Amino acid sequence: MSSILANQVISMYGLFHADYVWKQWHVFIVYIMITWMCSLTIMFAHRALPSISNLGLFFSISGVVITILVCAIMPWKSGQGYASSNFVWKDWNNQTGWSSNGFVFCAGMLNGAFAVGTP
Repeated sequence: MSSILANQVISMYGLFHADYVWKQWHVFIVYIMITWMCSLTIMFAHRALPSISNLGLFFSISGVVITILVCAIMPWKSGQGYASSNFVWKDWNNQTGWSSNGFVFCAGMLNGAFAVGTP
């Protein structure tokens, strides 16, 4: 979890700073910082953990609701319409560079399965 979060933090920083050059050691430093912050929270703020958990649950559920609303409302507002059923369920556009479509599909499903299945 710390590794995933470290990569996300570095990616978000790079997204908003165009001149940023990614280095592997940046991720490692952020990984160490996140691991220590989590460890210190568990050691010294264990009474706050239920509140932190409830806050995380609130943001997770809010994110799901907001995502569903945006996906349902934006095509109507932009005038571009919704994607066709074939585009959503049948057509496949593998632009990853991997030759196996099955592997790409499974790898793409891992993020969602990890996010939903872990709790």
